[in-house]
Amino acid sequence: MTDWIMIAITAVYVIATIFICIFNYRSAKATREQLAESKRQFEENNRAFVTVTFETIRGSLLVLNIHNHGHQVANNVSVKINPEFIANVPDKEYLVKLCESSFTLGVDKSWFVCFGGTPELGKISNIQLKITICYSDIFSTYSESTTIDLKQYLWSIIYDSPTEDTYQEMKKMTKSIQSMDKSIQKLQKRMDAFDSNRGEVSNE
Repeated sequence: MTDWIMIAITAVYVIATIFICIFNYRSAKATREQLAESKRQFEENNRAFVTVTFETIRGSLLVLNIHNHGHQVANNVSVKINPEFIANVPDKEYLVKLCESSFTLGVDKSWFVCFGGTPELGKISNIQLKITICYSDIFSTYSESTTIDLKQYLWSIIYDSPTEDTYQEMKKMTKSIQSMDKSIQKLQKRMDAFDSNRGEVSNE
């Protein structure tokens, strides 16, 4: 009878030990997964994050804005553009140089690459812009692709930025001031001539 009791106790102990091991394994696995997720979120929130977007600046220049939105310096940044798009751009020199370059981009910093003016946007937009950007930081190496249909920006050529509006107004004001200055100078010359003639008459 005693032997059976000992066997039963041993069996219970073995079963309990198995359950404890399973619980510990699952707990350790959950902890590892939680740590891995915390590490992933930390790296995601603190990584470099580089984008390439299309913009118009100074009222008429077509540019690609390469900007680092992240919290780490982006190293070995390289930008590749589909050859069909480059071939369709009249002023392709800087795009070609961009595709041949590898550079560093600081936190919240941008590089701008000009490839034409708004009068050329209609022709350039006939080919979609396909971009692949690669870069690295202290955490990892990244490769991302995007496609930009420039036709959706054709409306932008009918409106200049507020800065450009101010610039144009200042140009108009400058021309008006210059015109007034010329008129004043002419009036001054006439008055000087009148005074000179009046002096000659008085001497006679």
